[in-house]
Amino acid sequence: MGKKSSEAPDYSGMEAAAQYAAETSRDLGGRAIDFAERQYAENKPRLDAIGDGQIAAQAQQLEQGKDYFDYNKETFRPLEQGLVSDAQNFSSASYGEKMAGEASAAAGNAFANTQKSLARSDAARGLNPNSPAARAARQQASLGLAASRANSMTNATSQAEQLGWARRLDAGGLGRGLAGASSAAYQGSVGAGSAGANTYQAAGQNYQAGISSGAGIYNAGSQTQMSGLNSIMGTQTDIYSSNQEMQGAKFGAVMGLAGAGLGAMSDRRLKENVEFHHKDMNLNLNFYTFNYIKEPDRTFVGLMADEVVINYPYAVELGIDGYYSVDYGALNTRMLEITGKETA
Repeated sequence: MGKKSSEAPDYSGMEAAAQYAAETSRDLGGRAIDFAERQYAENKPRLDAIGDGQIAAQAQQLEQGKDYFDYNKETFRPLEQGLVSDAQNFSSASYGEKMAGEASAAAGNAFANTQKSLARSDAARGLNPNSPAARAARQQASLGLAASRANSMTNATSQAEQLGWARRLDAGGLGRGLAGASSAAYQGSVGAGSAGANTYQAAGQNYQAGISSGAGIYNAGSQTQMSGLNSIMGTQTDIYSSNQEMQGAKFGAVMGLAGAGLGAMSDRRLKENVEFHHKDMNLNLNFYTFNYIKEPDRTFVGLMADEVVINYPYAVELGIDGYYSVDYGALNTRMLEITGKETA
């Protein structure tokens, strides 16, 4: 075998690292998805039970809110309407006249009763009821007593009305918080319903998040592998392009190389129209006429590397591009260009 000019780069380590990263990511991604599936299976029944409780609380609070509303509407609203009506009546002229009439009637009744009582008292004592002194005494006593009774009756009536008014106000106050309580119960039911809906969805959302996480890990591994392989491919492409440039340079300088007895591209794969020209008996090697595939208008006489390497491996070199060249100087001979000349 011929000697090599340089070793081709070894990308096996990079490729193995990229493959390992992809496999590791696939394993981690699969484990993440498996965990999400187990968590979903374990948590969904629990979350469903919690959600059922929250929906039941919603129904209960809705019922409670309606009960508060109905109780306020049927019991306390009529009471408050009556209080408003009474308050309006108390400030009216007709109510004042009514109260004055009642006070006057009470005073009259008290005066008549007092007169009768005094007459019975005078008769019992043997006094002449028609004497001026008796009449004056009766008159004075009856007026004081009548006034006292009238005031007492008026005050009692007023106190009774005020007490009734206060009791009704107290009763009305009991129901004033029912509207707020009803609203709070309805709002609580809405909150419980929303919480129940979120709880029902939590298991699925967590499952989706787990799948997304696993998929992300999968993709990260694949991207790492693709990045590594792209790097390898890019490097190989650069090497290939460099080799192509090197080949072009070699083909451009082939005459100078041959004339100086230096190496020249002698790989049969780079040549065409190859024909036997003569045999060098000293070297026991055949010379051929040919043209390079990239130089179709130029004709040369030279050796074939695959024949030279059999007996003179030290004179054959394998380039990094995978093609062989012959060191004509090592063989003390040269390659010639015979373009436009007769070949013998």
